[in-house]
Amino acid sequence: MVRRLDKNRVVVIAGGDFSRFEAELIRPETDLIITADAGAVSLEAHGLVPDIAVGDFDTTGIDYIETLKQKGVRVIPLPAEKEVTDLHFALLCATRQKPDEILILGALGGDRADHMLANIGLLEWLKEEGKNATMLHPANRLRLLSGPGKMKFDSKEFQYVSLLPVSRKVTGIETDGLKYPLKKETLYRGGTRGISNELVKVPAFVSVEEGICLVIESRE
Repeated sequence: MVRRLDKNRVVVIAGGDFSRFEAELIRPETDLIITADAGAVSLEAHGLVPDIAVGDFDTTGIDYIETLKQKGVRVIPLPAEKEVTDLHFALLCATRQKPDEILILGALGGDRADHMLANIGLLEWLKEEGKNATMLHPANRLRLLSGPGKMKFDSKEFQYVSLLPVSRKVTGIETDGLKYPLKKETLYRGGTRGISNELVKVPAFVSVEEGICLVIESRE
């Protein structure tokens, strides 16, 4: 069966932590699924197959490419030496589909702090590309908010909300529905004032006038 690739949501799976929690968020009937390197193995462990698999496959072994092709997966091999990571290339493929939403799974956790920080940094690149992206992990949800802009929180699934400036400062921050309110205030990169606020009602909101802020929601 030929899978449709003109879908409104693209799910990109990297090679980091990936559990049943993430797998159950995927809608294989309507999502376009792209994996980066070992993300394909993680996905298959839960009975799912990607539409597109990219990477140098140094983790899985080059023979895995043929296994994927036999299952009807479009494989885009990448050289081991390249200017972008496997996940970055997978997200390039995702943006070319012009989706309304990009969901990134398997991009957090693991032993490589450099890869994890680079993955989080890709949210800023996606924002510059005009794409709405969410990076999700069983314990955390990450999104980027840039000013002027507003973000809504619809449920208390993630109880804690942290605001981490990506730009040197973020100005005109206002919150509604959080335990520690901010009213037209400024947060500075490197400071910790925006850590561990709490949802007290939903819907809740955070808005900023100027700057770029990483919004991290956490369960505990």
